[in-house]
Amino acid sequence: MTDTLGFSGHLRREWRFAPRRGPIVMMLVGVGCVAFNHLVLPLFPERAIAFMRAGFRLEDMAGVLALNDLMGVYFPTFFVGLASSLGVVLLAREEHRLELLLAKPVRTADFVAARALPVLAWTAAVGVGISAAMAVALALQGEVGRSVSPVGALGGGLFLTALAVVLLAALQIAFVRIRDPFTGLLVACGVWLGTSVPTAVLLYRPDAFAGHPVALHNLVMPSLLWHEATLGWLGPLCLLASLPLAVALARTAGAWLERSDAL
Repeated sequence: MTDTLGFSGHLRREWRFAPRRGPIVMMLVGVGCVAFNHLVLPLFPERAIAFMRAGFRLEDMAGVLALNDLMGVYFPTFFVGLASSLGVVLLAREEHRLELLLAKPVRTADFVAARALPVLAWTAAVGVGISAAMAVALALQGEVGRSVSPVGALGGGLFLTALAVVLLAALQIAFVRIRDPFTGLLVACGVWLGTSVPTAVLLYRPDAFAGHPVALHNLVMPSLLWHEATLGWLGPLCLLASLPLAVALARTAGAWLERSDAL
């Protein structure tokens, strides 16, 4: 079949109908979480603050605030992207619309990429918006400590945004072979937990990292604050690199769907 609709044209059409309300609402929720952290956390008893500082190996209140802000970046960004990512292939298959959509004069790889890219772009926008709010909040509360700079916090948030974008793009490869959206949701939650559990282990079982310094400094979220000077430039670089990588992963998912019988 000769393609009569180019990828850029198909992408523009998908962008026009991409969900916007959910990402915007989730971005506002994330910004609200940042404001809540900075208004309420300083009022916690000193024993609670000391527990978080010791458990996550943070130097001062700035580290405690930044760590909670990073959680407020990663959770909304990943799950708002996941909610929309399920609609790229999985929900269309469940609703018996996938065969009709694939009948369009566009290659399957282009089809999946064009449907996934607006979702991933809005996901990145949510993470960037919340990360910027985190940096502004830390800059306005300079008296809480100097262990984390606003630029370093912004870089950490952008790094987590890049991670969320890449994970969601990679999940499309699994989604094209899954028939049940609930199963897809479980797989995605398992992936998210896989990136979050090491941080919980650090708090409750720090001995698990004894003798494994590489894992400690690369798998736990507080490591983004321990190396915040590096993340100031590495975070934006990772976000930029995540975009073409996400495109490649989405196209890989489409190519796999084209060669499979998982319609």
